[in-house]
Amino acid sequence: MSNTVNGFGQHILVPFDGSPLSAQGFSLAVGLATEGATITILHVEEQKDKSARSDLGLIAERLRSIANGMTIETAVTAGEPAEAILGEADRLGTDLIVMSTRGRGGLARLAFGSVTDQVVRRSHLSVAVIHGDKVHDSATDEAGREPHRFARIVLPLDGTEASGTALPAATELAKRLSIPVLVVSTINLVPLTSPSMVQDIGMAMNVEDVYDETRESAEVWLSEASRRLTSDGVENNTEFLTGSAAYSIESLTKPGDLIVMVTHGRSGIDRVLSGSVSDQLIRSGAAPVLIVRAAAFATTAS
Repeated sequence: MSNTVNGFGQHILVPFDGSPLSAQGFSLAVGLATEGATITILHVEEQKDKSARSDLGLIAERLRSIANGMTIETAVTAGEPAEAILGEADRLGTDLIVMSTRGRGGLARLAFGSVTDQVVRRSHLSVAVIHGDKVHDSATDEAGREPHRFARIVLPLDGTEASGTALPAATELAKRLSIPVLVVSTINLVPLTSPSMVQDIGMAMNVEDVYDETRESAEVWLSEASRRLTSDGVENNTEFLTGSAAYSIESLTKPGDLIVMVTHGRSGIDRVLSGSVSDQLIRSGAAPVLIVRAAAFATTAS
């Protein structure tokens, strides 16, 4: 039997708290959904605020107007928001959670942004996040926005097995949307020159040697990623950057981009995939960010 790869976008969960900010996730969800997908709008009911529940029917109708051929469902649950969202995602069998967040100031529903942070950190499912700074006057206006359109995928890699998890996701999405992929690797040498880092590793480091070694390694894994994308019929380019990972990636993004990445803990070198980097990219608003979970793209025999 052939091997299959489990992807995402067949059943998407979009938490909705009644605010225009949370409603920004709808256009992103439709843009990431597969043909004939199911999108479930979830309202987590808290005792202090039950007003959003009455809006669900109208929100669902507005979303159906832009989600051609998709099934739009609603669900209501109660409890601590992040916990309830994660629980409902499992109960419903969703494969992707889509949310909006807010960073760098502003007065709109900061609590929802905090919930998004918790879901990103705790979910075993893939999570897509859009930074919501500019919103319409109402949630129903947001729900009726055109689906998010993507022109390119930006794929950060650092050569680890974990980072490679994002490659199948980027490949699947690029083929589905007929868009190219920019594969990026970056290294920040600044931490290597700090006294604390030198003390931790017990020796002075030759930064030039580290740079040369890292660049050589990066060229290998960037070349391999490019080869695999090309073999799958995906147009692609590669780029190696030096400096703060989040800032470097942010500087090369442009309208229409989607950042696809996994996260893991820091190593001695400030690698591109540390959790803090994904946090910074989400808050920057440079582009929507899709955080891929390894389990979502495990290859299994069928």
